[in-house]
Amino acid sequence: TSIDGKGFERDYKNFGNKVGTIIKGVALGYTGKTLVDYFIGSNADMEQYLTSFEVMLGSAEKAQALLSDLKTMAAVTPFETSDLANASKTLLAFGENAKDLQGDLQMLGDISQGNGEKFKSLALVFGQIKSAGRLMGQDLLQLVNVGFNPLQTIAKQTGKSMADLKKDMENGEISFEMVAEAMKTATSEGGLFYKSMEKQSQTMTGMLSTLKDNLAEFGREAGDKAFEQVKD
Repeated sequence: TSIDGKGFERDYKNFGNKVGTIIKGVALGYTGKTLVDYFIGSNADMEQYLTSFEVMLGSAEKAQALLSDLKTMAAVTPFETSDLANASKTLLAFGENAKDLQGDLQMLGDISQGNGEKFKSLALVFGQIKSAGRLMGQDLLQLVNVGFNPLQTIAKQTGKSMADLKKDMENGEISFEMVAEAMKTATSEGGLFYKSMEKQSQTMTGMLSTLKDNLAEFGREAGDKAFEQVKD
């Protein structure tokens, strides 16, 4: 049987057009972004993150390594690279050590159960508590609002009553280390939030988030040359 060269070329072009239409439809329908946003805008965002991380970490190499790690993390969580990058910036601004970032992002992501707004709030309040060195009333309220009360976990660990722990908090005796340990306990095996982010990544919302991030990464790679030309 002979091969119809023209027919093959026609079918190939039709297939390519269909794929392009699907990508465009997903980009517009699920993200509200145009393809220009993906091919150029996403690269501009990544450049801004790199610049911020370079200033915060004092090294372009460390900044690139961090962003690469965040992209890898975004591929297996309900969060996009931008969510993780913004949370990282918040934590670093409050004095977070770069080597602790991934572990803390995982922990906060599990407590947020993959919810972007809760994740953002958790990064902020975690940074505030770390900076202050102790848990304060307003910080506790913010944690409770996102669905986590560290005093309940600390009560189980110490045997103290909630009333006594609230008095300890008022006296500045609930340290950041105690809060961080409570979070680790809640996200470890047997804890309320154990692997909750992984579970959420399997939901439709989580899969759509992964799809959006993959589209953004596709756009960054495919539009890299175009982005450089725009800059020039």
